[in-house]
Amino acid sequence: MNPPPTIGLDLGTGAVKGVLWDGDRILAEDFFDVAFLRDGGRVEVDPLPYRDEVFALLRRLADRADGEIGAISMCAASGNTLAVDAEGAPLCRIVSWLDSRTVDPPDDEVHEIVGWPWVGGFSQAHLCLLRRERPELFRPETFFCMNNDWIQFQLCGVRFLDYSSATPFYLQDQRTFRYCKKYLERVGVSEAQLSPLVSTGRVMGTLRESVAAGNLTTSTRLVSGSFDHPAAARACQITRPGDLLISCGTSWVGFFPVMERRIRPGTLFDPYLSPEGGPWGELVSLTGIGRELEAYIVNRYSTGPDRYQKFNEDAATGGPAANVMRETVRKFKDLLPEKQAEGKAILVGGPASSPSWRRIINRELKRDTAPSPFGKYAGAVGAAMIARQAMEL
Repeated sequence: MNPPPTIGLDLGTGAVKGVLWDGDRILAEDFFDVAFLRDGGRVEVDPLPYRDEVFALLRRLADRADGEIGAISMCAASGNTLAVDAEGAPLCRIVSWLDSRTVDPPDDEVHEIVGWPWVGGFSQAHLCLLRRERPELFRPETFFCMNNDWIQFQLCGVRFLDYSSATPFYLQDQRTFRYCKKYLERVGVSEAQLSPLVSTGRVMGTLRESVAAGNLTTSTRLVSGSFDHPAAARACQITRPGDLLISCGTSWVGFFPVMERRIRPGTLFDPYLSPEGGPWGELVSLTGIGRELEAYIVNRYSTGPDRYQKFNEDAATGGPAANVMRETVRKFKDLLPEKQAEGKAILVGGPASSPSWRRIINRELKRDTAPSPFGKYAGAVGAAMIARQAMEL
């Protein structure tokens, strides 16, 4: 008998996407947009409606299966922050990593310790802000988490956080895969108030009875996942040094496997396949370029659904759009290592479906690129693959 299908979720910044996966193909796909609450620099999400939307998405995908779901795993654009009680009830809103309030770095070692350079935000900074604004939350019985490990706890009643997703939490020492004591002291929490750290691909529990319904059963397993770009890289088989994944979204992110963790200015590191003896994942990010491109397109072409088609057609005929594309790709190229090897190159995101974008990317990077076969669902497919592999062990 074939193994039962799995569900992969991609808890993205602006949208949550999911797929039903049979090991070879997507059987169903679905998504919902995340509703933000904005107030000046604050960017937050109401946790209970968010959780309910995630659960509804899971049920819709499960209903498309012929039988019970074998396992669920998720990837996430993590770095968001939430305080909850012992039962998982939220004590505040989810603070998004998009929140623009910042704090000073903890020390000069943060890049080496965490794997990401300090940008002033993400969870360590959020906890510093919460401690200042909501000191009553910092009681011994409070738990602190991100949206992904909170959703996992809501599903199976087990607290866990994978090494990959924990990187933007800014509290993990990526060299040891343990929480960093001095950073915990800085934010005023203990390790007992955080989700235990685990490797990707571990079966951590099964669905609670209160969540199980239809094809989602108390035998459906929860499997530890990863950060979103490494999940997409797994789906696209970006596994060897020289391969490159280009994810074109709110930011343009380049992900490439490397065998050694060598911190250099501007780069971000993910554990990727290193816990199993494989490569690390190195990332570079052209932050916010997607928003800049959208503003240009809306201002020049229209706000209508055909604005991207007009932008691409203008580029194809050598209009101003072609120059915008070239400048964008050159900025991205400047972030890549000078001796980026020739290997597989996969594009994910809107530009992957545009011949004009692909032609300019190929010319500027001097390598052939191919669109991901999974489009915007590559991260969700990677998570579904992680779930399936865990079932087969």
